[in-house]
Amino acid sequence: MSLLRALATIGCGLVLVLSASAAPTNELGWTLDSVLTQLDRQTDDFKTALADVDIRWGSTGQSEAAPVARTGRAYINAAGVMRFNEQKPGNRVLLVTKEEVQDYDPVRALVDRYALAKHKARLEPYAQLGFTTTGKDLKDRFLLTLLGEDRIDGKRVVGLELTPKKEQVRETVARLQVWIDQASWMPVRQVITHVASGDTLTVTYSAMARNLQLNEDLFKANWPKGTQSLKR
Repeated sequence: MSLLRALATIGCGLVLVLSASAAPTNELGWTLDSVLTQLDRQTDDFKTALADVDIRWGSTGQSEAAPVARTGRAYINAAGVMRFNEQKPGNRVLLVTKEEVQDYDPVRALVDRYALAKHKARLEPYAQLGFTTTGKDLKDRFLLTLLGEDRIDGKRVVGLELTPKKEQVRETVARLQVWIDQASWMPVRQVITHVASGDTLTVTYSAMARNLQLNEDLFKANWPKGTQSLKR
């Protein structure tokens, strides 16, 4: 199960609010290097972020079934740990570290633990793009294309398209798009496209707050007493 699928299980993905309506432009003359420089500056003093999140798992095929949507709140710290607390339709929790993904289901009192070394196809870590990744990180890991400027939910954004360099990653992820708020230089939307199906997971962030004093327990695997743990 991928980040997309895990966020789909948890809630399958953050809700695709509308895609940008007009074709991207580049009125301010952004270049790839200038965008990466701005991302570096944001990363330099990044400590924490929280945001409301919409996820939608969309099909590019012929199916007329409505995409499954989930909403919740995401928390990220400077160490790259991300927590997603689902609010609708359930109340599952995802905790993503550099080593593993923990998927907590309070109904079953069970946390599934996926070691990323074993489950390389999981996509949860890609939700961190734009928060703790520097321009150098992106250059090292992806072929980058500047998509230009647009507006999403009233925010002026600039977009990057990322194609994984590693063949192993390309077996799972065809490409990613990250749209970044030009005011805060934080991500507004991420679109991850699967290789096999061509389906997409769209994660849209709103009500973003940066560098708050968040409770450190949010980033720890402190599950309720009696919770069973299953390693995958």
